[in-house]
Amino acid sequence: MKQAKQIIIAEDNLADLELIKSAFHEINLYPEIVIVKDGQEFLDYFKNNDIENLGLVLLDLNIPKVNGMDILKEFYHDDLLKKIPIVVFTSTSDSDLIISCYEYGANACIQKPENPTEFNQVIRATTNFWLEINVLPSFKAEATT
Repeated sequence: MKQAKQIIIAEDNLADLELIKSAFHEINLYPEIVIVKDGQEFLDYFKNNDIENLGLVLLDLNIPKVNGMDILKEFYHDDLLKKIPIVVFTSTSDSDLIISCYEYGANACIQKPENPTEFNQVIRATTNFWLEINVLPSFKAEATT
């Protein structure tokens, strides 16, 4: 079993954050969790922090200041950031919006379950795949010679 990596959660809904944290606790997964509550804080985090240990981003589309779709677009045009695994974790069922998420590099789109038991199952399946099964690229900036 791999060591839990860092997870960045871009979510402004406190109830959803508590459900996510509770799910991690219930499945005995204790990654380093970074919580950002708006899109500008999210973008600032990536400008000011090392992402070498990053395993996953859970991105809500409806966050304030800079929305999730604009974040996806910005990452899509950045050679390093577009490698980051981003799972859109949203309450939307708008099929056009979901298609746009994939067009701009989302690795998966998951509709937030309303039931806490299902919420735990979704978090378990998501983190199991992205942190345990999936092989990630190196996020180290390549040196130029």
